[in-house]
Amino acid sequence: MVQRIVKAKMGDVIWAQLDGDGDLYKEIMEICRREKITSGVVLNIVGGLRKARLSMPVQKTAAEAPPGVLELEGMMECSGHGTIGVTRDTYDSEGTSGILYRAGEPNLHIHLSVTIAGKTYMGHLIDGCIIRSVHPVSHFTIVLAKTEGAQLYFAVSKEKTERYPRGIPIHDLQQV
Repeated sequence: MVQRIVKAKMGDVIWAQLDGDGDLYKEIMEICRREKITSGVVLNIVGGLRKARLSMPVQKTAAEAPPGVLELEGMMECSGHGTIGVTRDTYDSEGTSGILYRAGEPNLHIHLSVTIAGKTYMGHLIDGCIIRSVHPVSHFTIVLAKTEGAQLYFAVSKEKTERYPRGIPIHDLQQV
């Protein structure tokens, strides 16, 4: 059953060509700060990477277990999409899942697919995905869009469990 439906309008669509050797996560955070994106969608990410770090299930485990981190290096192609919201509560699971969200900062919930050596992996975009460019002007391009009328907040539950000792991550969708 659908828990909540919120309507929004698409605003500015922002195209960005990223620097070769930049960190994809940090570059998107910078665009969100510079363009004042607090609610939006990542419509497209396309380009090459030379290093990747993904937060994803790295072992077969219980469905409620937190993810781990997969690190890759070499020639890779990637594609991604996701949401942009606001981080209400700091969440530091960097040692386990590679995820670190700071209160007051943009919240990026981006799924990134990476292909290397004929294998494809998909996980959450985190720090450490380094752009690969063989030309001084990188071909790595992303498209973001601002939205108005909906807000996605990242928060952390007060409830703590053995698997989530810092609280359980919550995505709270609100009509604004």
